[in-house]
Amino acid sequence: MTDFDDLFAARPPGLDRAEILRRAELLATWRADMPNSFAILRGLFSPDVACEFIGDKSRIPYAGRHVGVEALIAVVRVIHIEFEQSNHEIEDIVVDGGRVAVRRRVDWRHRGTGRRGRVDLAEFARFENGLIVEMIEFRDSMAILAMQDEPSWP
Repeated sequence: MTDFDDLFAARPPGLDRAEILRRAELLATWRADMPNSFAILRGLFSPDVACEFIGDKSRIPYAGRHVGVEALIAVVRVIHIEFEQSNHEIEDIVVDGGRVAVRRRVDWRHRGTGRRGRVDLAEFARFENGLIVEMIEFRDSMAILAMQDEPSWP
């Protein structure tokens, strides 16, 4: 019989602080055009990772909850088709046990409109047994909508 405390207790991160920091930096500067880019994601994330991209799904189609590393990769592919990203800058990284928070900035260019913008992002991830099992990402939705040539308000 399963003990409820065991069921709801976070599992150990399986990595020391330095390795969590190294992986967070790799993820924060990851680009879809890197060699073996999707193999890198498969190596960082659990096969059943839960990801939440915060935003209005009616205006940003990939917003919402996605489960599984292949679903995450599908979202990343859609973003890469629509946007070119460059100049990845890490502002802050905080590691607390198996949890990590990253604040970063990326220059984006919408491939359809040609509009450019700087997007601020905040990501929160949780490691278990050496892999990311949960990630929540907040993006500057106003900057993204402006690049898509959409009005800020409906």
